Amino acid sequence: MAILAIDSGNSYIKWGLYGANQWIKKGKVHQSDVSLLAIQFKHLFKPKLVVASHVGRVSTRHEIANIVASLYALEPNWIVAQEYGFGITNHYINPMQLGCDRWLALIAAWEKNNRRRCLVVNIGTAMTVDVLTDHGEFLGGIITPSAHLIFESLRLNTQLNYSQKSNYNDFPLTTNEAIHSGAIYCLVGAIERMQQLFVDKFNCSMIDCVISGGGASILLPFIKLPIVFVDELVLEGLVIIGNSDQIDSCSSNSE
Repeated sequence: MAILAIDSGNSYIKWGLYGANQWIKKGKVHQSDVSLLAIQFKHLFKPKLVVASHVGRVSTRHEIANIVASLYALEPNWIVAQEYGFGITNHYINPMQLGCDRWLALIAAWEKNNRRRCLVVNIGTAMTVDVLTDHGEFLGGIITPSAHLIFESLRLNTQLNYSQKSNYNDFPLTTNEAIHSGAIYCLVGAIERMQQLFVDKFNCSMIDCVISGGGASILLPFIKLPIVFVDELVLEGLVIIGNSDQIDSCSSNSE
């Protein structure tokens, strides 16, 4: 069964056509260019099912739904977080308020890491660091700005000039290096802090870091944890749900 998975994030809409246990084709467009999806989807063969994650504007969700309906006469299954599913227990105070992208990343990480405890790190416009125990319990997690947002915040709110053509330095000696290295310190420090809290709480050894997202590459050389890199955790989670018999209970077409 061919599944079209759509991850509509804060900045980009990523998609993948999955069938015969592999990704057939992938693509992405910026949120401001959502209409381009019609051109990209037009060249795909018709999927049997469309599963989607959406954390952006309601108007964008409507546009995606209209494109899918016009091309395939299908309605996307919009995924929402659950209290329990796919081996994951969601301990959010209100489980359905957990971002669907984070829920999907947890589901995919649990499978990709052989159902072992891990940090689930997804780095896009923001960075999320979520904690999974050996029993599949999601204990909670943090949301921070990505390196890009840190750079933009400094550019817009200070007189600092930053060129993205910069390098990391343990002890920066230029303003560019100081900003670039500072962002890395912030994000890697957040990951290491979550790891240490987990180790202290459960008196266990170091845990794996399952990491994904377009902003991951800048951090990978500096993370001193066992790393499992997954190209697109949210898309992988969508396919897991799409291939299950729980698709109806995980979906909502309400606003």
